[in-house]
Amino acid sequence: MKLPAHLVLFFSIFCASAQQAEVTGVVTAEGIPTAFASVYLEKTDIGTTTNEQGVYELKIPEGHYELIIQAVGYKKIKYHLEILSQEPKELNFNLEEDITGLDQVVVSASRTGQLRQTAPVIVSVTSSKDFQATQSISLSEGLNFQPGLRMETNCQNCGFSQVRMNGLDGAYSQILINSRPIFSALNGVYGLDQIPANSIERVEVVRGGGSALYGSNAIAGTINIITKEPTENLFEIASNFAAIGGKAGDQAVSLNGTLLSNDYKTGLSIFGMFRDRNPFDQNGDGFTEITKVENKTFGFNSFFKPGERSKLSLDFHTIHEFRRGGNEIQLLPYEADITEQIESDVVGGGLTYETYSASKDWQYSVYGTAQLSKNNNFYGGKGENLEESLKGFGNTKDETFVLGGQTSYNQANFLGGPATFTTGTEFKHSEMADSKPGYNAYIDQTLNILGVYAQQEWQATEDLKVLGGLRADFHNIAEENVVINPRLNILYSLTENLQFRTSYAKGFRAPQVFTEDIHARIAAGEISLVRLSEDLRSETSHSFLVSAEWSQSTLDQDYRFTFESFYTRLENPFVLERTSETIFEKRNGQGADVYGINLDAVLAPNQDWIFQAGGTIQKAAYDRPVQYSDDTEASLENAENFFKSPNFYGNFILTYAPIKAWQNNISGVYTGSMYVPHLAGYIANDRLEKTRDFMEFNLKTAYTFQLTKSFQLELNAGVQNLLNEYQQDFDFGVERDANYIYGPSRPRTYFIGLKLGNKLLQ
Repeated sequence: MKLPAHLVLFFSIFCASAQQAEVTGVVTAEGIPTAFASVYLEKTDIGTTTNEQGVYELKIPEGHYELIIQAVGYKKIKYHLEILSQEPKELNFNLEEDITGLDQVVVSASRTGQLRQTAPVIVSVTSSKDFQATQSISLSEGLNFQPGLRMETNCQNCGFSQVRMNGLDGAYSQILINSRPIFSALNGVYGLDQIPANSIERVEVVRGGGSALYGSNAIAGTINIITKEPTENLFEIASNFAAIGGKAGDQAVSLNGTLLSNDYKTGLSIFGMFRDRNPFDQNGDGFTEITKVENKTFGFNSFFKPGERSKLSLDFHTIHEFRRGGNEIQLLPYEADITEQIESDVVGGGLTYETYSASKDWQYSVYGTAQLSKNNNFYGGKGENLEESLKGFGNTKDETFVLGGQTSYNQANFLGGPATFTTGTEFKHSEMADSKPGYNAYIDQTLNILGVYAQQEWQATEDLKVLGGLRADFHNIAEENVVINPRLNILYSLTENLQFRTSYAKGFRAPQVFTEDIHARIAAGEISLVRLSEDLRSETSHSFLVSAEWSQSTLDQDYRFTFESFYTRLENPFVLERTSETIFEKRNGQGADVYGINLDAVLAPNQDWIFQAGGTIQKAAYDRPVQYSDDTEASLENAENFFKSPNFYGNFILTYAPIKAWQNNISGVYTGSMYVPHLAGYIANDRLEKTRDFMEFNLKTAYTFQLTKSFQLELNAGVQNLLNEYQQDFDFGVERDANYIYGPSRPRTYFIGLKLGNKLLQ
C-alpha cells in the first residue's frame, strides 16, 4: 500500500528527529567555567553558547562533524565528533589563552567580524591586559605598545598629546569609537588623555590607508577603540596612586560593573573614573612640564535582544575635565604670567540595531551616534592692566553626529569560492565654533561628509583571499568636493603557519581649520588667524604595504613574527603659509614620502613567560624644506624631515607569571633621535634641534588574594621610567617655547594600587 505524500514527509521528519543524540558538557578555562563560549558544528547552522556556569547542550543528527569551541581571548578548539547512535555524550573542554591573538575576532579589517588570522589586512590589537601590564590609566598611556605607533606630548602648558602612526602625525589617523568616526577635531587635542583605560576592551589598529572604509583622515590608518560590553556579571573597583618625579601626586579611582538578565537577552555594563593629577615642574622655574588634570568620566554599554536574530545596543559616556598649566597654578588664570586653562565637557552616545536572516546569509545594521564637546578656556596671562589680562578668555564648541547603515551578504559560491559582499552609507556632520573675543579670533566651520562604500571579499582558493573596495565621499569645504578612494588587499597562505599580505589604498583628508597650530600660536601671544585658500583641494595619499607573518601555536607554546614594509606618498599636503602680519593661509603644498618597516614578535615558550615586542625603522620627508619659523633667516637645513618623527622607535612587554595570582611585568619604550623646532624667546634665535634618544623601562608586580569564592583583592606596585630618561633641556621662564617638548611623557614615577572584584583571576 502506498502512503500519502504528507505521511511520508511526517515519518521522515519524525525518524530524522529520533536519530538525534544529545551532546552536553562544560567549557572551562583554567578550571573556571567560561560563559558565552560558542559551541557549534563547522559548516552547519547547529550551534549554541554556554551559560553562566559554562554548560552547553546540543542535539545533533547522526553523522561526522567538526565541533568548534571558541571564546574571546582563548584558542579555538576543533574536535572531531562522530554521532553513530542516539546515545547521549558528555564532552568537556578546557580553553587555553590565545596569547598571540591568532584566533581573535576583529572588526576593523573589513567592518565585519572575522578571525584575525583570516583577515586580508593585518590588525594589531592592544588588549585590556596590555593596559594593566603597563599600568596605563588613560588611553594615551597605553598606545605606545603597538608597532608603528608612538605617543608624543606637544605642549608644556596644556599637555596636548597625539598619536603618530608610521611617522604621520595625529591628523592622519582616523580614531574610531566602536567603529564609529565620532572623534572630532576638538577631541583630537585632549581626547586621548580623557578616555579611561578601564572602559576599553581592546584597541584595534590597522596600519595603511583606510579611507576606502572609514573616510577622511584615515591616511595613516585607523585606531578603533572597542569599549567593554556586558558578557558576564562582575564588579571591579580599582585605586592607583603615583608620585610623578617622586613628588607630584597622581590619584585615580575607577569602577566597572556588569549586569545580565537570566535569559541573557539584556545586559548593562558601566564604567567610571575619577583622576586628580598635580602639576609637575622639572627644572624648577615655576612653570609646568606636566599639567594639572582633574577628570571625571562615566559611561555605559547596554544591549537588548528583541528576537533570536536581532540586537539593539545603546551606549553613553560623559567626561568632565579641568586642566591647567603655566605658572602660579593657585592664582586666577589672568593673574599668572602664563596660563593655559581648559574646562571641558563631553557628552556622547549611540544607538545600533543589528539583525540577520534565518539562513545567516544576510546581515543588516543601522546606527546613529553623536557627541557634543565644549570647553571654556583661557590662553594668555597677566597683562599691563586688567583689560589686557582678561583678553585670554574664550570658548570652543564641537557638535558631531554620524548616521549610517550597512548590509553584508555571505555568498556560498562566487566565481567558485565563498565570498562576502558588504555595502553601506555613512553621513557625518561636524560643526566647530571657536571664539576668543579678546584677540578678535573666531572660527566657525561646518563639515558635512556623505560616504558610500562597497567591497567584495572573495576566497578565490583555499590559500588565496582577495578583497576589493571602493568608497565615494562627498564633502562641502574644498574645491573638489567628491573624493573616490579604492582599496585592494590580497592574502596568500603559503602554509597554515606562513601568510603573505599585500595591499594598496588611496586616502584623503578634508580641510579643517581648527588645528593645534592655531592654539599654540595664540597661546604664545602671536595673535593670528587661519583661513582656507580659495582653491584648496583635499589632501590625498597612495599607500602600499607588503607583509609576512609566521605563527606557531600549540597547547603550551605560542610564537608569532610579523614583518611589514610600508610606503605612503602624500599629494597636495596641507601647509600653513603667512600672507600678512596676522593671517596664515592653509594651502596645498608639494608632496611627501613616508616609508619603512614594522617588526612585531610574540614569544610564549610556556605558560609562565610571555614576551612581545615591536619596532619601526622609517624615513619621513617632504619634497622641500618646511618653513617652521616666522623668521625667514632661520636655517632650513634638515627641515625637509617630519618634525618629532624619529627614524627608529620600538616597545616591548615581558610578563612572568609563575602562578595565575602573581603577575610580573617589565615593559619598555625606545624613542630615537628626531628633529624638533625650537623657537626664540628664552633662546635668541629660532633653530632646529636634533634630540638624543631615550629608553624607558617600567616595572610592575601584582598579586591577587582569593578572599572568598567570589571576591578577590589585588595589590600592585611598581616604577615607570625607572632610569629617569626625561628631557633635560627645557626652556626657563615666561619667554620659553612651550612646544619645545619631546621624549618620554613623564620622569621616574612610583605607583601603588589595589583592586577589588569578583573576576580578577580570569
